Amino acid sequence: MGSELQRRTVTGVLLVLIVGGALLLGDFWFWLASLILSSLFYREYSLMYQKKRSHSFYFSTGLIGIAYYVMIYYEVAYALHISLLLLLFYGAFRVITRFPAFTYKNIRTTIFGFLYCYMFFSSIFLLRREPEGLEWIAFILLVSILGDVGAYLVGRKLGKSKIAPILSPGKSLEGLLGGLLIGSLGGLAYGFAVLSLSFPVAILLSIAIIFIGLMGDLFESHLKRELKLKDSGNGLPGHGGFLDRFDAIIFLSGFIFILLSVGL
Repeated sequence: MGSELQRRTVTGVLLVLIVGGALLLGDFWFWLASLILSSLFYREYSLMYQKKRSHSFYFSTGLIGIAYYVMIYYEVAYALHISLLLLLFYGAFRVITRFPAFTYKNIRTTIFGFLYCYMFFSSIFLLRREPEGLEWIAFILLVSILGDVGAYLVGRKLGKSKIAPILSPGKSLEGLLGGLLIGSLGGLAYGFAVLSLSFPVAILLSIAIIFIGLMGDLFESHLKRELKLKDSGNGLPGHGGFLDRFDAIIFLSGFIFILLSVGL
């Protein structure tokens, strides 16, 4: 137990230092960190689905994911549209030339992998480029962490009503309410003091962050349960895989960037 806790702690500290340092530096360094993380997410995703016989598309989809990141770094217009067209054309070519070994299901699996691992997570890099982007990312992380802490503490003491007993037996309605309370209080204080948000906006955003983070967590749990896996991978000693640790952030980064895009 002591050795496992030590590995978990060392891995966690190194991850925070590397990703946190890149986040503070911003621009190229955070772009590079985001690209590497997206590629690691996609590697885990591809290995999870090897038994689905979609792996023939993975290498090419990974290359398109890298190309997509290069395009958004240089602010190429319609980067997402171009990437999706490439995926569709390549997928159609493979299905036509290799049928019945490959079918529409192969295209569906790899396109979703691109959206989930590359496009979703790239939003946090795009958010970092925005005015006050660093402050917004700190807001997301603060509310998410406080929500997790509140859910853990309250759920451990009072948790009885399971939210998703099959996907995640440890999560309870009581824990969720505790997370909402603590996360919202922290989000209210930070949002008012740093981002100058009004009371209703800070509370609503905090609640949305906690719910969407929970959705990201449960969605990744669904992927693992569907494939009968305990962890998404073993890339982070003591923590499982990269998707296991970033599942909530993948969903949250896109959510906040959309809010900024519509002029919040």
